[in-house]
Amino acid sequence: MSARSKPFQAATVKAATAALSGDNPLRRFLVADEVGLGKTVVARDTLAALADRARKFTVYYITSGLKVADQNKVELLRFLEKDDAKHALSGIDRVGLIPFEEKRKGKLRLYAFTPTTSFSSSQRLYGGKAVERAFIKLLVDELYPGLSDEFPEGYIEYGATSGWPWACGEAQDKFDNVSGVFKAAYGRALRAEFGKPVREKILRAIETSKQGQSLGRMRKALAQAALDSAPPDLVIFDEFQCYRDLLNAGEDNPLAHQLLEGQGGEASPPILLLSATPYRFYAERWENGTGAAPHVEFFEIIEFLGGSTIRAEAEAQFRRFGDLLHLIGHLPLDNWQAAIEEAQSLKRSLEDLLTPLMSRTERPVFHHPTEPEPYSVRIEPHDLDVYRHFTDHVSPKLASSAIAYWLSVPLPAQALGDRYQISRDIDFPATRSVPRLGVTNCFKPPKDGWGSAKLRALNSLVPTDALALPWVLPSLTWWAPSGPWTNVTQSPKMLIFSRFRATPQSLAALVSLEVERKHVGKGNLPYAAAWKKRHLNPKPNQGPTLALFHPSPFLVRAVDPLDVKGKATIKQVKARARQQIIQSLPASIAAVAPNARSNRRRKPAWAVLAAIERAQKAPLAREFNSVQKCWSRVAPKDMALQTLLKQRQDADAITWLSRWELDALVDMALGAPGVVVGRALYRHLPSLFDFNEQHFTQLVRFCWTRLRTYLDRPVFWSILPGEDATQKYQNASIDGCLEAVLDEHFWLRKSKVNADGLMEDLSAALAANVGTFGFKGAKKRDKIRIRCHAAVPFGGTEKETQRQDQGTDEPPPARSEEIRSAFNTPFWPHVLATTSVGQEGLDFHSWCDRLGHWDLCSSPVDLEQREGRVQRFGGLTVRQPLARKLGEQALAQARGRTSSPWDIIARNADEAFADDKTGLSPWWTMQGADLKRHLFALPQSRDIDRFAKLKTQRLLYRLALGQPNQEDLVELLTHDDVETTRSLQALTLDLSAFSRTKRE
Repeated sequence: MSARSKPFQAATVKAATAALSGDNPLRRFLVADEVGLGKTVVARDTLAALADRARKFTVYYITSGLKVADQNKVELLRFLEKDDAKHALSGIDRVGLIPFEEKRKGKLRLYAFTPTTSFSSSQRLYGGKAVERAFIKLLVDELYPGLSDEFPEGYIEYGATSGWPWACGEAQDKFDNVSGVFKAAYGRALRAEFGKPVREKILRAIETSKQGQSLGRMRKALAQAALDSAPPDLVIFDEFQCYRDLLNAGEDNPLAHQLLEGQGGEASPPILLLSATPYRFYAERWENGTGAAPHVEFFEIIEFLGGSTIRAEAEAQFRRFGDLLHLIGHLPLDNWQAAIEEAQSLKRSLEDLLTPLMSRTERPVFHHPTEPEPYSVRIEPHDLDVYRHFTDHVSPKLASSAIAYWLSVPLPAQALGDRYQISRDIDFPATRSVPRLGVTNCFKPPKDGWGSAKLRALNSLVPTDALALPWVLPSLTWWAPSGPWTNVTQSPKMLIFSRFRATPQSLAALVSLEVERKHVGKGNLPYAAAWKKRHLNPKPNQGPTLALFHPSPFLVRAVDPLDVKGKATIKQVKARARQQIIQSLPASIAAVAPNARSNRRRKPAWAVLAAIERAQKAPLAREFNSVQKCWSRVAPKDMALQTLLKQRQDADAITWLSRWELDALVDMALGAPGVVVGRALYRHLPSLFDFNEQHFTQLVRFCWTRLRTYLDRPVFWSILPGEDATQKYQNASIDGCLEAVLDEHFWLRKSKVNADGLMEDLSAALAANVGTFGFKGAKKRDKIRIRCHAAVPFGGTEKETQRQDQGTDEPPPARSEEIRSAFNTPFWPHVLATTSVGQEGLDFHSWCDRLGHWDLCSSPVDLEQREGRVQRFGGLTVRQPLARKLGEQALAQARGRTSSPWDIIARNADEAFADDKTGLSPWWTMQGADLKRHLFALPQSRDIDRFAKLKTQRLLYRLALGQPNQEDLVELLTHDDVETTRSLQALTLDLSAFSRTKRE
């Protein structure tokens, strides 16, 4: 799973490089690959190819938000050495600040901008930073000597007081390095902005306009001069569908216009566009009914890329292609031949016309006639009581909508609240036959459940015991899972899409409540108190707690669980670990007791380990003290922890080990969470124990402040067997194959994060706190707040949940990005419920291969977008069959090498799947890589037929590209016959650069 281009990506790079180098006269190219197919990798290699030919090269990377920019700008420079990439990446985030940066090192410079801050036509004019104004003062005085002396008193300072001298000093330092080219460009920009004579026009503008506005115009000229003096050699527009209007920038937005068209008579810069949804692929009838013509977006993009002549030719060919498709739809099957042949000819002509301008690679879409029937969601009599209770109290005008809310939202009378018109200002009375969540019955649900058929179905698909587990099993287990993981047959992770915003919150809260009820709920225990009990807080004389989370360098290096024969049992793994520890002991410590009586000694394992670590000789003699310093820096004000560290420091020296002590070391080496995390990380970060770096400190901090607090939850304490913390968590690490889980996760994240950032990456994900959801109580202002943890809502939580929980002691809910990161780990949450807000541009594939359609979407594009969240590069859907195919071989090859089996699988996969010339296999698609779909539909409901129809239309909707009335056309072509569908699917345009290469 390397970052190198796959064949289909390399073909796109070649096509893009050729177009941007002049094969396309406008030097523009669109990479429209389907979601998850690595458009950033294509952009990176295209940038590398173009920059390689230049003496100096400047890139403007423009995307909709700084969050996306921060993530992707590093990826774009991965072809450079680490130091070169650091020098190439500018920290400037606005065009107007380019003159402020130091002289660049190396030939490449990449700036990351957003349209709003740098290229918006409606930018608010204001004074900006003090250093900018001081810089402008120096510029205007050089161009027009003494001009700033004629400004009104305090004008250029614009409120700056004590910081003004510093700003002037900073500006002078920058000004000393400014080129004459930039100064001349600023003079031209001032003339264009204010007119001639410039001196008089500027002073007049200061007199007649607000102070901030005239200063803003000078700053605007600063940006124009920066663009003039440092024009880009390549512009990359990423996810440009979010700011499509920028592509049509006119004279009212001179900066953006110059970015697109170049300065004066100079050639415009090459422009690379990236987007999985650059135009509307499919429009439903209601969209056409609003007066819009969604298919026109497609032709506008074609004109931007190739000019008006290419657009006119494309429109004519698509018009004839659409006529043929309608003809085919109306003809009997026996009379299709002539129309099919002409359509195939037009298809090839359109591909030849468009592929020089764009490339779109898509995953193969297959029809699965043997796909199992949707899961049965059965209504029970008490569900109807909830429906009648809800419907009887809503407005008669809205009663027709009640059934949709009732089917989708668990406990609709309490979950909808005043956010929805249907339930606004309505007090639904308590009724004996209707379940109701109250302050006193959180752990006493009604005998017949919550009256939601879909919620019962979800509980059957994802058992509560599986949801209560602290992590999921790996794709490749190193030994047979046991304990609570014994009967887990598939990952409990599930992504659920619903229609209403109240559904994810209500669903997540009730699922999480059931987890708590089953594992920590007691009849006499108040709900608020159930989450407060903690078992892993440090206390004096509690060395075992510290030992659980101590990533001992000795045990990490000494023991390799994979250094055993294939298919070894955990008993055999322990026996080998025992041998490895004995072989690694310092010479001063014997592995056997001197006599039988001494062999009964049971010195605490933490003290034994401390003595071993301190007894090591050169070159590891100083390691114990280095480890102690790292620990002391983690929580210097935590006196309990400092006391435990002092006890470690003062542990008595030993010269031999008893049998019990050696067994305890084996259990610690294989099961202590700190050691397990450390060894998993060590496989990917060999410099982990270089104490000149911060790697080990970060590891210790993660183990103590993140992993310990994550595992110290009442649900985990309840479900994990064992008498004390040491037994519970060491057994759990072994039973649940935690080291294999972390090894797989770290390997997966290496494609996005450097190895030295893996610990911080996982730490940030585990830090997410998703807060609570408030159900409506008996009184109008009452809220019954339920914790969301095993299941969480995505989207809407930042506003809705936060607002509902004001005034509580609960920590604020996590932002959506933090929730997404947490779901993409093997840890909690296991169920993520969302609406269409999670449908586009986000990935949830790392540990999830199950998709739930709580409410069915309306179009085939929405269906594809939903499934595209989970079917992505290196996702769980492909890792599981890949592990079955190559895992056993990888485990054998990893023996004795202290390397990750997944690194070996990644290397072997290229050979195993060499027959796939595209490179899509195995990381995007392979045999057995099937998404597990769940449709929560009632038996014999219309949704079952609609779902089948949507899956067929998904195969055909691309035929409607460039056509008006697309929904009508797709319905006309939809057939139940598989062979007919395949023959029509063959008429879909193939705009992949890889396919074009094959045709040539």
